[in-house]
Amino acid sequence: MKTHRQSDTRAFTLIELLITITIIAILASLTAAGIVNVIDQGNRLKVRAFAMDLKSGIENFQTEYNRYPTDSNVAGSNGEDAPEVLTDGSNSLVDAIMGIPPSSSGTLDMNPKRISFSSFPPANNGRHGLVGSVRPFKLADMYGQPYHILLDTNGDNQVKNPDVSNTDPKISTNQAAHLVTKVAVYSSGKDQIPRTGDDITTWRPK
Repeated sequence: MKTHRQSDTRAFTLIELLITITIIAILASLTAAGIVNVIDQGNRLKVRAFAMDLKSGIENFQTEYNRYPTDSNVAGSNGEDAPEVLTDGSNSLVDAIMGIPPSSSGTLDMNPKRISFSSFPPANNGRHGLVGSVRPFKLADMYGQPYHILLDTNGDNQVKNPDVSNTDPKISTNQAAHLVTKVAVYSSGKDQIPRTGDDITTWRPK
């Protein structure tokens, strides 16, 4: 009987140990998930701050010069706004709103007054800032992707609403066809795919 009771005691202690380990593992996983969520939210806030600064810079540029800091300042042949502009170095928009002179003498100087409407730091490993030293500058979000910019080039004080074609039905449902703004900016978010549920925009609350 004595040997039997000792065996029962050892078995019960092992079960307790396994339960404790399981609880610790669950708590650790929940903590890790919470940390990841906090980091993701922090990154989104940083990207939105950049997007808002970019939007403000473009609007102030337009107020000062009565045109946008791109070559696309007129509506298309169908009367619609010019296509989306990217901060991917294919245009000098970022340089212009930062007050940086053209990289070559043959390039149109869009900001001859050298007014700095916005400023951005150098990117860290190609993320969250100005990428490289090649001009025109590229401006990347926290995920290494360019920002998307919509401009009211036809003068009706509105731009097409990207959320209308968003793949997330929670976002695309009951959306107005246009946003009442002259400038709209968005990031494709962590998934790096534009017009999906995790886009970070200047027109949504967050």
